[in-house]
Amino acid sequence: MTARPLLVLALCLTTALPAVAEVPLTVQTVVARTAPLMVTFELSGTIEATENIPVSFRNGGRVIGIEVQVGDHVTEGQILARVDPTQTEAAARAAEAQLAAAEASLKQAQLAHDRAKGLAERGAGTRADLDQAIQALLAATSSRDQARAALAKARQAVADTIIHASASGIVTERTAEPGQVVSAAQAVLTIARDGLREAVFHAPDLPELDGLIGHDLVLRTLDGPEQRFPATVSDISPLADEDSGTVEVKARLLQEDLQPGLGAAVSSIFELSDAETISLPWTALATLDNKPAVWVVDPDTHTVHLTPVEVQSYTSATIELSGGIADGTIVAASGSHLLYPDRLVAPAGDRK
Repeated sequence: MTARPLLVLALCLTTALPAVAEVPLTVQTVVARTAPLMVTFELSGTIEATENIPVSFRNGGRVIGIEVQVGDHVTEGQILARVDPTQTEAAARAAEAQLAAAEASLKQAQLAHDRAKGLAERGAGTRADLDQAIQALLAATSSRDQARAALAKARQAVADTIIHASASGIVTERTAEPGQVVSAAQAVLTIARDGLREAVFHAPDLPELDGLIGHDLVLRTLDGPEQRFPATVSDISPLADEDSGTVEVKARLLQEDLQPGLGAAVSSIFELSDAETISLPWTALATLDNKPAVWVVDPDTHTVHLTPVEVQSYTSATIELSGGIADGTIVAASGSHLLYPDRLVAPAGDRK
């Protein structure tokens, strides 16, 4: 058979055979949905009193006794510390003597006033003498009042040499010892007032922290048998710590009769709502010109095409997109290494 008839026969056979259809590739798909990105992290902190009361002497002096130790529970009115009262007691005795002298002078001025008044009424005395007696009586009365005030102040100074607890609580700090000279208002003890406690955490400086106010937490103890306590975020520091760059977050416990002890270590899980993103499984990630992309499935033709995307963040299981595809887009969630443009696919079912 010559070459020309063979060529004609080959062309006829090629025309007669049907085209081989492309077999759809079965892939998992996911429908892109826009939702707020939840940032979750766990922090550890310590239990502190909601109110700490510094205890100090009003006038200072040499400490002669401190009656309590750190960890002691004190009740309102209990004696806590004393300073040497020698000088204040001497000043009080001097004030008593001055008051006695002022009262004696007042009595003499009163008698002189009564005599001058009687003489003036009988015509045996002058008006000038009476006016002078009245002035002396007023001056003596003023001196008596001043002496009384000085005595009250001196007696208060004696009382101030003893510190009484202004509220019930636990002594958390002791910063002075007997024999030490302390100045006025220098703290010698610190008392954690009885009542509700709070957990203090140091969180990363994130703008979303402001949304935590009023957020309910569950505190978990880290020492000993695990216990759980309900709490509410009550305060967030407006400034970050200069050294650590963290922000102080306080969570107040909700039950006074059910709370861990002061200084107990606790932890809690925090959830922050970030900007809205589209969350996809990390297996959907591909590349286009060395940039992030995903395979988008055309719902009509069931073919795929590669679309560039903007990734806001990565997690251990997902990629969070800030742009590139719209809500409701169908994306191939796996098998990206087997796909190419216009590849026919058969969705095996949407991932949830």
